[in-house]
Amino acid sequence: MTKSSLGSAIENGKKSLAYRNYLKIRDRVLFMLEEGAGESGLPSDYWKEELAGFNYMLDASPLIIEKLRHHCYHLTGLRDYDYRGHHAHLQGAIEGKLRRLQALDRDNLLVPESLDLGGFGYRIGGALFNLDTLKFYESLIALNKLGLLAQLRSGPFERKVVMEIGAGWGGFAYQFKTLCPSVTYIIVDLPQTLLFSAVYLMTLFPSASTFIYGDQPEDGLYKTCQSYDFIFLPYYYVDRLHFSKLDLAMNMVSFQEMTTEQVRHYVRKAYELGCPIFYSLNRDRSPHNKQLTAVSSILSEYYRITPVEVLDVPYADLKKPSFRRVVKAFTRRLLRRSKLYSKREYRHLIGTRL
Repeated sequence: MTKSSLGSAIENGKKSLAYRNYLKIRDRVLFMLEEGAGESGLPSDYWKEELAGFNYMLDASPLIIEKLRHHCYHLTGLRDYDYRGHHAHLQGAIEGKLRRLQALDRDNLLVPESLDLGGFGYRIGGALFNLDTLKFYESLIALNKLGLLAQLRSGPFERKVVMEIGAGWGGFAYQFKTLCPSVTYIIVDLPQTLLFSAVYLMTLFPSASTFIYGDQPEDGLYKTCQSYDFIFLPYYYVDRLHFSKLDLAMNMVSFQEMTTEQVRHYVRKAYELGCPIFYSLNRDRSPHNKQLTAVSSILSEYYRITPVEVLDVPYADLKKPSFRRVVKAFTRRLLRRSKLYSKREYRHLIGTRL
């Protein structure tokens, strides 16, 4: 790339929808950071360290936004580098797990990684797949096993409302909204992470109607909540939430990084809003997190928990089960029934309101 072509690429990038979305979201994020500075419920020690790692996203060039997915490793640890051609020998593991998940899918729930904004993965059957793709696919299958997705996909008679707490870069929201286009999807998150999820989703769903905290007086939100496709809110606003309808609340792989009080705060709020179902894919506690008791015990204070089996290996494990691993998986199931499972084990939990 020459100096001239670099200048042209930057100028063209400034005109892109993605970069215009980024500038809008950044203004809102800076507003949230300033407003929330004195609020309670600050991020856990783990998240304070993680957030410091992507401060540069507050001053991102158009070329960074053009490859936004390449910077999402801050949130999931997944790097585009690991899916480049010289790592093609690892494709079989992704493809093998994909096939095992497809064997469980009777309702065509598969949504591949989008090519937009630097989407990456191994090309399988003409589409891109990575570990995040499979994680979200597995969660959709878990929800579908209890008939929950069918309820959310059923016609436009009454718009359903779902809330994801801690949506990361927006990958699950992308898959969910693709399958359930008529839902209102609320994302509650740390302001800095909205630089990823809001930019990603607003760019991939350009005609979607969106509400971003700070855009307009919040009272208007509750009068027209179900007219929006996406609603983006900062974590500190949770206390003030008073939606009249909430059909499903979810958290994937971030409750395990929070404090006990933060998890309880979110779960209790969902309960107070009358939410009938709470879905969690988490460990009870990450090994390095000393500020959390156990996700499942907190959930069980407000919801009756049902573990959902999908595969016999954790979502991050790409190895095909051997006989020894099958025996271990069977043992894990027995331990779950006796409540002696490891707190480091990822589990799909469906909570039904008590």
